[in-house]
Amino acid sequence: MDDEFSFAEIMLRRGTDLLQGNDEDQPATTVDFMARLLATVAVTDGPLVVHTEAGGSPELFEEASRISAGPLSGKAAILADARQSERAVVFEFDGVGRLSGSRVVAAVLRPEDRDDLLEAYVAVGRLRGETLEMTVAPASVRLDAAALGQTLALVGSATGLSANAVGAAMAHASGTYAMAGYDTEEVPAAMVDLCWHAFCLTSVRGRRAGDGRPTTVH
Repeated sequence: MDDEFSFAEIMLRRGTDLLQGNDEDQPATTVDFMARLLATVAVTDGPLVVHTEAGGSPELFEEASRISAGPLSGKAAILADARQSERAVVFEFDGVGRLSGSRVVAAVLRPEDRDDLLEAYVAVGRLRGETLEMTVAPASVRLDAAALGQTLALVGSATGLSANAVGAAMAHASGTYAMAGYDTEEVPAAMVDLCWHAFCLTSVRGRRAGDGRPTTVH
C-alpha cells in the first residue's frame, strides 16, 4: 500500500475499539456501524481479506471499472452470476469524479449461507494521520444475484433488453439502505453506484479465483 495506514485498517481498528468498549473518549462517527460490522466479521470468521487498488491485483480493479462503465445489460448479466464464498471481502480504492481526493472502502458481505445473496457497504472519506474523516455518510445495497438471474431469464436475454428493463430487473433484485448520517432515506446516486461497483469487484474476483493477491487485515 502507498499509505502507511490503509482506510480499511483504520476502520477495522475503530470497529475493534467499539467492540471492546475502548471508545469512551472518541466521538461517534457515521462509519461506526460499518466499522463494528467489519470488526465482528474479523473476529467470528477470521482475518479480513482486503484488496487495494495499489496492491497486487490492479487488473481486478481495471476489469471491474470497465464493467461498471459499460452497458447496463452487460453489467446485469455479470452480476446475475455474482458469487462469494467468503463471509466478507473488502476493496479499497481512490474515488473519482466528485469523489476525487477521497478514499473508498467497499465491503461485500455474505449475510447468509447462500453465496449469491450479497450486501455491499461503502464508506467514503480521507485519512488524517490515523483518524478517519468521512466525506460522505456510508450506504448499503443488498443484491440477490439469483433473483436477478431469474428475472432476466423470465424477460429475456439481458443483452436484448432496454436499459429501463434491465434497470427494473436490478431494482427488483436489490434494496438500497441509508445509514447513519442521512437526514432522509434518499441515498446519493454516487454512493449507490459505488455499491454496485463493489458487486462488480467481487464478481470479477470470484471469476478470477485466486489470481489476486489480497492483504489480510487482522
